[in-house]
Order: sequence, then structure tokens, then C-alpha cells
Amino acid sequence: MRSPSNRRGWACRWEGVFARALAVLSVTLAVATLSAAPACAASAALASAASATPAPPTGQPLDYGALAARGLAQSQSWRSGGWYCEYLGCTGAYPLLTIWGDVRMFESVDALQLATPSAAHRAAVDRFARASEHYWNPYLNGYAPYPGDRYRGAHAWFDDNGWLGVAFVQAYHATGEVRYLHDAQRAFRFVATQGWDPAGGMWWNTMHPYHAGEALAADSLLGMLLYGIDHDGFQLTQARKFIDWGNAHDVGFRGLFMSGGPASTVIDYVEAPLIYAQYLLCRATGATAYCTHAADQARSMTEIYGVEYNFAPLYDSIFMEWMMAYGRAVGDAHWLEVAEVNAAHAARHAANGRGLWLDSWWGGPIADRQTFPDMFRTMAATTSLFAWLAYYA
Repeated sequence: MRSPSNRRGWACRWEGVFARALAVLSVTLAVATLSAAPACAASAALASAASATPAPPTGQPLDYGALAARGLAQSQSWRSGGWYCEYLGCTGAYPLLTIWGDVRMFESVDALQLATPSAAHRAAVDRFARASEHYWNPYLNGYAPYPGDRYRGAHAWFDDNGWLGVAFVQAYHATGEVRYLHDAQRAFRFVATQGWDPAGGMWWNTMHPYHAGEALAADSLLGMLLYGIDHDGFQLTQARKFIDWGNAHDVGFRGLFMSGGPASTVIDYVEAPLIYAQYLLCRATGATAYCTHAADQARSMTEIYGVEYNFAPLYDSIFMEWMMAYGRAVGDAHWLEVAEVNAAHAARHAANGRGLWLDSWWGGPIADRQTFPDMFRTMAATTSLFAWLAYYA
């Protein structure tokens, strides 16, 4: 159901890393003096040091809630009966949304209800949450990638279960509905008991082909989010095990997490969930080394990329969501500003000739080779950028 090749697509992005690093050399020099500062103070100081941050395009301030509502309305173009299709026109042998296609719009409606509670937003959360429960496979005791895959021998992806579990956590926060908390808890039990390699590392899927940084990130974040709600010691112990293994075995370039070991690449939607999960782990345990490492990694992302995130809306929107969460937690407005700059460019460039958000945020083609034309997830990812800004801004 899913091609693993998209996790390798970030390699092309690193061709410009050193040119980009030179472009932000002044930021690098400015933050070099911060290495001895406490983690949160260093992160906050970075916001003022990064003076190269461009202002959003001039014009009226964006109404993020209205933009997110516009994206939700666009989703009707992919509607098929009571659910949605992966592609416009509902093509292919498996036309309906997979989990990977579902989660960005699921989180968009969560964010809208959190930002501006209303009966309509609550109904949208309930609709997505109840429909997403159809991915549950009772034979696996986990979520399978395609709705209705309820048969013995079905395969599942451990990052899918993490991302969907996170969406259920946000639905619980948005509604207070304990049912959605239970949906998230059973996703975490599945990844913790079936996804972890006893020798170390989180498997990519139930076929155990290789370890995956994406699964490690999603599942670590899910465990820490759940622990913050129900204080279940199992979640804390497991999430700490995942994070400790990642810090020991899956850190490479500039101290950043890799997608699958030393020979793999850095992916932004692996970094942000693990940065925030480490911060939560620091607060839960009092082990300040996690806060320090999270701040160092956040600083590295700014030194390398500056403010432009333009690989693919799907991945970059996950990064923005969790860096905004991290920024709010540590009192650093830098990441909100970065998200606002990207949103301003997305508002200008993401709409295609039909008015659908299927193009890149910064103009030109989407760099990711696994982001194909007319995908629901691309439009949903841009919607989620606006929706989470409606909550955080």
C-alpha cells in the first residue's frame, strides 16, 4: 500500500545544504556564543540572533482560520460517498484515502476546533475521528493503511499508527471525547509491542524490512503526548527507550536525527516531533539533557535551512506544527514567525490553476518525487499549516 522510497527523497535536498549554510553564516556566528546558555534561554536568544528572517509578503494580515476553512471546503473535490479519495477522480485500484492521506486533514479539523470551537468544527472532528476508526484491524490489534483492511495477514506501518494516534490525541484535546483517547492509546500499544526491535530500533512496518526514523519520531511523540494526559508509566518508559536509542544510534549530521541510521538522510518531519518529544521527556523526568539536545537540534535546523521549507507540503506541515508547539512551550516566537513566513508564501503560491492547494508553498514544482499530482494529502497539508497557525498565532 505504501512505497518506502519517499523516505529517501530528502537526499536531493542536501545538495544545497552548504550553500544554504553559508547564506546564514551570520546566524551561525551569532548563535555560536550561546552554547553555554541553558537550553530554553539559548532557544529564545536564537530568535533575536536570526535577524536574517524575512518579513512575510506585504499586504493584509492573513486570516488563518478562514484559509483553513477554505481548505476544508476544497476537500469536497475529493469526496466519494462518506469518505475521500487519494487522487482527484478517485483513480486506481485502491481509490480511498490511506492513513497517510487522512492524517493531515484530520489534524486540520482538530486544530480548527481547538482554535475556534463551534458546532460545525466539532462535527468535522467527530466525522474524521469516527471514519478513521475504520482503519482498525482487530487481527493486528493495530491500524492498517486502507479503510476496511480487516483481515488476517494484513500489514501495517508503525509510523502510520503513530501519526494517526497523534491525530486522535488532538481530537481528544479538541472535544474531550474519551473514545478518541482510547483510539490513540491502542495505537501506542500496537507500536510499542509490535514495532520495537528487541535489539533496538523501530521497524518501518510489520514485515520488519528496516528501522525507520519516521516511525521512531511519530511513536515517541505519541507516547509523550499520551503520558501528558493519563500519566501511564508504560508510555513514559517506552517513549524514553525510543528516544534514548535514537540519541545513541540514529543521530548524524549536525546532531540531527536520521531517517534510518548513519547512511540515511535528515528529514524535517522526523526532527520536529523528536525535538518536541524530547522537551516533553525533559519536563516529565527532570533530565535537562533532553531539553539541551532539543534546543541544539532546533538551532541546527535554523542554521541549515533559515526559514524556507519547500520540500513538500506533507512533510513540511508536520515540521511546522510541532516546531510551533515547541516554540510555545519554551517561550520562543521564532518558530511561529517561521511558520507565518511559509504560510504567507503558501497563500500566494499553493493554489493551482483550478484554485486547489496542490502546488508548492514557495513557487515552482514540489521537490518530493513521491508527491504526485492531484493528491488529497498535498491540499490537506497546506490546510493544516493554516489551521495550526489559527491555533498558535
